[in-house]
Amino acid sequence: MIFLVDGDNNIGTGLQGIDLLTEEDTVLVFFGKGQTLSNVKKLCAGTRAQVQYLESVKGGKNSLDFQIITELGVLVGRGEADFAYVISQDKGYEAAMSALHARYASTFREVALRPSIQDCLHAAFLLRSNTLEELSGALTRQFGPVQGQLAYDHLAALFAPAPEPELPAAPAEQKPAKAKKRRNRTKAEEPAPQPAQEAPQAEPAEATPAPKSRRSGASRRRKRAERAKTAEKAQ
Repeated sequence: MIFLVDGDNNIGTGLQGIDLLTEEDTVLVFFGKGQTLSNVKKLCAGTRAQVQYLESVKGGKNSLDFQIITELGVLVGRGEADFAYVISQDKGYEAAMSALHARYASTFREVALRPSIQDCLHAAFLLRSNTLEELSGALTRQFGPVQGQLAYDHLAALFAPAPEPELPAAPAEQKPAKAKKRRNRTKAEEPAPQPAQEAPQAEPAEATPAPKSRRSGASRRRKRAERAKTAEKAQ
């Protein structure tokens, strides 16, 4: 941010908040010709911002105002005034601000007239916060400990991620039935051993009559024939 401070218009009020700036900010202090800067430099001693002191080129009424507007126009034209503020309580700058907004609004984010540096930092505290702790501190510094905490809680609730919809519970998997453990039987419960059954004896097979020999039959016939001859002779 760039601050163009009007040294002819209540500069003590205009420099309020300069101690809150960072090394990325620039303060241009415009002072009248022959004006002493000892008190001004004391007011700027505690800042980390880059401070430049620009003396008016010519004396006379409104000469410093024209120089400030000229410097602001150059910064806007070069694209170097993303956030540029004229610090003064002189309302005569408003016409120049309106002209810049009408013609060069696309070259900057904000160009405005403010009574003090502190009045330019309402959003800057929030924009420079990189963590939730820094954001909480910025809101506290801006609105006080009570209102700042309320603002932080409200913002945290607004930007909190939406809760994920609950998915229907999956059906419980049926566990396989466990095999029943066989209860160890005591000796009294064990069944008495059964006597071993004898294998049934096979019945003796019927004796197969031996086949009659042909030779023994012929011998009997011969004997009968001999007995018959003997009987005939006896007669």
